[in-house]
Amino acid sequence: PRGNPSAHSLRGVSLNSAADLQKEDARYPEKKDAALALCRAKSDRTRKLARSQKSPYTANRTARVIISNRKLYPGYNPFAPIDKNKLRELAEWLKSCPYYRTALDKKPRKSRTRWYQILRTFLEWLEDCHIDAWINVLRKRYNANPQHFRSERMCFLDHLFAQQWRFNFKDFKDSKPDQNGLGRRLPGGAWNYYAGTIPSFCQSNKVWGTDIDDIYAPVNFADSHWIAIWISIPKRHIVVFDSICSSISPEELDVVMEPFLYMVPYLLVECASSDELRAQYSLKPFTYERPNNILPARAGDCGVYTLKYIECHALGIEFSKKDFAKANGKSMRDKMAVDIFQELPDAHECIKSFKLVVHGGWGIDHNDNLVIT
Repeated sequence: PRGNPSAHSLRGVSLNSAADLQKEDARYPEKKDAALALCRAKSDRTRKLARSQKSPYTANRTARVIISNRKLYPGYNPFAPIDKNKLRELAEWLKSCPYYRTALDKKPRKSRTRWYQILRTFLEWLEDCHIDAWINVLRKRYNANPQHFRSERMCFLDHLFAQQWRFNFKDFKDSKPDQNGLGRRLPGGAWNYYAGTIPSFCQSNKVWGTDIDDIYAPVNFADSHWIAIWISIPKRHIVVFDSICSSISPEELDVVMEPFLYMVPYLLVECASSDELRAQYSLKPFTYERPNNILPARAGDCGVYTLKYIECHALGIEFSKKDFAKANGKSMRDKMAVDIFQELPDAHECIKSFKLVVHGGWGIDHNDNLVIT
């Protein structure tokens, strides 16, 4: 089932319950120590600076929330007209699918026509796999041509980052810190995100704070609304790009953002390779804001706008009224479909990946089978 993880997500799963969880808890300190050793070894490297930076602390590394009214397009235009020949090629490829003429609600979940039909249908909710496919396109483009983007010190995370961190935040809060405020239980894989080893596609291998200043990630709220977050490590601040602010009340957004406000600064301190570097950070929570002047979307197109907000801000391009007009939702979808088809032809097969990570070392696949990692 989609939405927030709960106990009924484990229906039909054979699990040695308490015994398996106890084993996982017993392994946690060892896994934590090994991950921290890797992170700290990588943090000892010389800090890499973008060519535009004269020191690790120059002010130009953080961009304004809305870039000034200039069309910079340093590498490519994210709203360039669709290549009609490529669109025709995609259409012909989809026609070869045996389920091409099957109604959407009857198409098999792994059908490529279902995957692309959802992506290209105006106001249709984008699933996790569509969101991650476009994030992978951005990761691939950034890996190949970082100079096209506004900084060489950024990373793009998949939907699992936010989903897992939000679900495991209670464990973090309930775990008791030591006398230094450390020793809390972080989500499984937190150190891997910090070290840039996940997501595995176009693995960055860049360390947060040492090589990374800006983090972009999509966030799924109650399986009914997508938002984008931009985490600025130097400013200790998070900006929420929300295409329909009425979909999440301020009180609800406080709850959504709390895991990132507390666990990102904690991770930076916990993984610091020295006392000197640790002193540079603080356990004090980050701040956040949700600008109310973000160009809005129609209900159903929030996922598309979320991805375009991330792409444009990372490129250093303004959120123009013309490009983000509500009527352009369909053209944005078609362009995404064509670009994904050309750059990641197997993206539709990502439906086979985990739909839910509910604990540090295990999850549920799309066939509702338990998978131990």
